[in-house]
Amino acid sequence: MLRSRTTRRGGGRPRRRDHAMGISLSPEELQELFGTHGEAVLATTAPSGAPLPLPVWYVVLRGEIYVRTPSRAKRLRHIAKDPTVGFLVHDGVRWSELRGVLHTANAEIVSDAGTVAEVERALAERFAERLPPPLPGPVAERYDDSVVLRVVPLREPVSWDNRKIRV
Repeated sequence: MLRSRTTRRGGGRPRRRDHAMGISLSPEELQELFGTHGEAVLATTAPSGAPLPLPVWYVVLRGEIYVRTPSRAKRLRHIAKDPTVGFLVHDGVRWSELRGVLHTANAEIVSDAGTVAEVERALAERFAERLPPPLPGPVAERYDDSVVLRVVPLREPVSWDNRKIRV
């Protein structure tokens, strides 16, 4: 999940995707980014083929990424048809501060009750200070019935840290 990506151009030797600038995140930097940020963008594919990127809260448990979503969310229908997702964690305000990691992954519904409970506890602990006051009835019902998804990377992530660029 946290290694640098390499590519082959024209059948040549493997090279780092960021070879010219050397701005990818190290495994330690990836761990730090995932550990300090709880917000990500999860992009699914709509039936029309259009990407549908939406913000999510996530936790990493035992090296695996988990998110929770309402059971009636459109993203679950999209994932049922095509489980391939983009999962982006990023931060920074100015261009020179931008850093992030993008996983191309499959999203899968977690059915193990123990894992679901563990993820829900971890999310509640991580975001305790950010949770809203009690939601009105219909809204609360929508969020009470939720599904836990595991985000399973398909390949090495693409990462960048513009703070490493020497200008």
